[in-house]
Amino acid sequence: MAKRVPKIDVIHGEKREDDYFWLRQKDHPDVLAYLQEENAYTDAVMKGTEAFQEALYRELLGRIKEDDQTVPYRRGGWLYYSRTEKGKQYAIHCRKKAPDGPEEVTVDLNALAEGHPFIDLGAYVVSDDGRWLAYTIDLTGFREYTLYVKDLESGDVLPDRAEKVSTVAWAAAADTMFYVTEDHAKRAHRLWRHRLGAAADDLLYEETDELFRLWLWRSRSRAFLFAGSHSFTSTEVRFLSAVKPDGVWQVLQAREK
Repeated sequence: MAKRVPKIDVIHGEKREDDYFWLRQKDHPDVLAYLQEENAYTDAVMKGTEAFQEALYRELLGRIKEDDQTVPYRRGGWLYYSRTEKGKQYAIHCRKKAPDGPEEVTVDLNALAEGHPFIDLGAYVVSDDGRWLAYTIDLTGFREYTLYVKDLESGDVLPDRAEKVSTVAWAAAADTMFYVTEDHAKRAHRLWRHRLGAAADDLLYEETDELFRLWLWRSRSRAFLFAGSHSFTSTEVRFLSAVKPDGVWQVLQAREK
């Protein structure tokens, strides 16, 4: 049984008591000890079902195609796809010059996951010349993604980094990208421009209305970049020519309810 530690808050003249507020301290030794006790209790109660659990797991696994591959899509001179391998938990992202050509692995999530309890791939965008891959990785499970850039010719990951990134898009110039970051409440709100190797990035726009979230994408024609601010009742979109990364983002349609 979790211990009771009364905590009283007075809000608008009303007293509210929470005996379990201490459990919010996720890294506190008492919280970790309590969770370990709960897990041990669960294991003891469920011990008689271990054989059934394993049989059920094997049956479910037997209905899943572990060796699978997505339909390739063409971007520039490459065909991009991802595949899974039997016994591996995460996808392997690849590309080929031709359907029967040699495979090039761009991101192997299984390799990146080594030493971590979790991994998730967010953004995955390749520059127009096919050399640079911008991708975001979450290793926490809290959907907090870090931006990385990989040289697909050498296989090296550049020192360029950005934290709490939600969306990414390349300009037509292979050395310039744009990305959006989140605030403390996980609201995407700032648009940045980054040049490979630059020590500092340019803040281009900040969405100050807390009802709106910012989103970034490249048009299917590859001619334009769009940054959209979205709320539940309105949308506002800005655009920029993909060949003019130093240009001014212009409002396409101002927000209105």
